[in-house]
Amino acid sequence: MVKRGDIIKDNTTGDIVEFLETARETGGSYTRIRFTVRPGGFRPVEHLHPSFDESFKVIRGILTVKLDGIMSKVNEGDEVTLPKGIPHTHYNDEQADLVMEQTFAPALDVELFLENLFGLSCDGRVKNGEPELLQVLVWLKKLKAKTYLAKLPVGLQDTLSAVLSPLAGVLGYRASYRKYSGVEF
Repeated sequence: MVKRGDIIKDNTTGDIVEFLETARETGGSYTRIRFTVRPGGFRPVEHLHPSFDESFKVIRGILTVKLDGIMSKVNEGDEVTLPKGIPHTHYNDEQADLVMEQTFAPALDVELFLENLFGLSCDGRVKNGEPELLQVLVWLKKLKAKTYLAKLPVGLQDTLSAVLSPLAGVLGYRASYRKYSGVEF
């Protein structure tokens, strides 16, 4: 379980996540992190969350956002909210570090998701911002902070998750790995 001040560093990209406020501190209302994204750093595949909003406040640099097919830039000092249910992605498309505060509301189990996502990335199991499909399907089956791939219909992903998650478990896929979060399930 994360606590305020915990840091995750992605050794493959140099990106850094620092937990500023945790679900435990906010009663589950939100989780807030400081996310430093290096040039060419983490660039999540286009995705959507049915149960939580993501908000960003740019501290330094420029955030590129694609929301429902529309590209925009969020400048230093500005804020943007990516509402639940809308396909989006967000990344650093500049030549300087991007430092931002990112808030997930409600928190659900997003902290666990982040620990495992960045752990898998460090181990080379997230390619071009996209985890392996079987990994996504296990997360969809077991986590509350669901993250769907925008390129596939949500209903199809739910069906694949129900059918393939048991197989994924046999193959070693977990919603949480002891190596990254201290718990495995």
